Amino acid sequence: MIDELGIVESIDNAIKQDKNERKVTIGEAVKAMILNGLGFANRQLYLVPQFFENKPLDLLIKKGIEPNNLNDTVLGRALDSLYDYGVTPLFSLISTKAFKNINLEAKYHHLDSTAIHVDGKYNSNEEKKEGVVHITQGYSKDHRPDLNQVMLEMITEDSHGIPLAMRALDGNSSDKVSFEKMVVDHIEALSSTVTGTVVADSAIYTADNLNSFKTNNIKWITRVPNQIKATKEVIELLSIDRLTPHSKDERYAYLPLGNSYADVNQQWIVVHSTQAKNRAKKSVSKKLDKLIDKEIKGFKAFQSIMFACEDDANRTFEKLTKNFSLLEPIDKKIVTHKRYKKRGKPKKNQKPDFYEYSIESNYSFKIEPYHQELWRKSIFILASNDLSVEPEEIIDVYKNQFVVERGFRFIKSPEFLADSLYLKKAERIEALLFIMTLCLMVYASLERKIRTSLEQEDEFFVDQKGKPTQKPTTRWVFQTFIDIHLLSVGDTQQIVMNLKEHHRTLLRVLGRDYLINYLLL
Repeated sequence: MIDELGIVESIDNAIKQDKNERKVTIGEAVKAMILNGLGFANRQLYLVPQFFENKPLDLLIKKGIEPNNLNDTVLGRALDSLYDYGVTPLFSLISTKAFKNINLEAKYHHLDSTAIHVDGKYNSNEEKKEGVVHITQGYSKDHRPDLNQVMLEMITEDSHGIPLAMRALDGNSSDKVSFEKMVVDHIEALSSTVTGTVVADSAIYTADNLNSFKTNNIKWITRVPNQIKATKEVIELLSIDRLTPHSKDERYAYLPLGNSYADVNQQWIVVHSTQAKNRAKKSVSKKLDKLIDKEIKGFKAFQSIMFACEDDANRTFEKLTKNFSLLEPIDKKIVTHKRYKKRGKPKKNQKPDFYEYSIESNYSFKIEPYHQELWRKSIFILASNDLSVEPEEIIDVYKNQFVVERGFRFIKSPEFLADSLYLKKAERIEALLFIMTLCLMVYASLERKIRTSLEQEDEFFVDQKGKPTQKPTTRWVFQTFIDIHLLSVGDTQQIVMNLKEHHRTLLRVLGRDYLINYLLL
């Protein structure tokens, strides 16, 4: 798949190097790091030679390469060369060719970012240098604000999560600023591959961003932040009976509205989600229970207060209960208390010196605030400046935002490279993020090819339970191939061992280039 995507060729054509003087080209070094990363070996760069000791490098990379040719010095210098060229433009160059090679078009581009922990201080205590990613603490999406981090921003296509573009960012970067720059900076490179609509979360929805996208003629779909005043007004005014059920997904109902926020013509889609409603029930109940306890305590404390006259008691009672959100007073009554100036038990028929008054009341609970809060938690608003897209398509497209999040989970898996990184220089961290995103490109592209090939040929692979499937994960396929070895007998004969029928079936549907590597042609 690395060869099919043209990764090595794209890198070696882009970065100037004397190939006659090099045992391993930069593109081949990148290929080795991808193979190591997708070997799920969790080895550091200096252990790459050990990883390749029992691998057929003549088949995997090229003839004449030995494991010790892939040492940490060679790979480290390759990372330096990648950084010097610029990993972001280089990735866009690779993805442009890769998407043409595998004949893939993308109507929608999903954008998101994540934080990756970094072991070591690097340049965290230094002033930021232009062109060098600043590794420092910032808002941690993994809830580890104590650790230094670097941000990875990525755009993937809609159907399989294959990355189109990537960029390393400072550890304290803001999505609201970086998303706009990512899209605008690379829209020209992306449009040479495919033309499509950018899909992102609510961080992209700012007046500056929307106007920048308008200037650059970029179409977008996003979620409208709840903090916007118009969002709250719309939600408060609507009821479920005004929404239209989704024709293909009963979990959603919606209402399209026109809007011109930030002077940008757009359509808003108000969406009610039963899944969001069910998730919110517990949190809403917990939140309101705390408020109820607080109001009950205040209510009971008030009833022990004495007032000089009934009017004072009534005014204070009205003022207190007016602020109650959840309690409704019932059976209210004024209680008169006799008071004597002298201590001790009063004499029979002795008149009180004065009177004090208190209020006694029971209470009931208001149910409407619960339903209102649950309604607010069940509603969200999507927006798009593409007025030609149907509301249901906008909902379906935004639901696919998980494809880029799934890619981040893959990159941050400890079975992959690692959840945290350590290299000698911040520049190499940026280059390694490039390698990690290339690994995702290969992994996701291969999964697409496996599934589409099985479906087209009406063939099946085995799943973890030994049952036939046309949708195996790439990780599972790799695991089933792990015991296949190449036995070399002298200098002339090679035998591929442990190939089973389901392996042969899969290689056959993948095509000639895959069969050749397993000596089946």
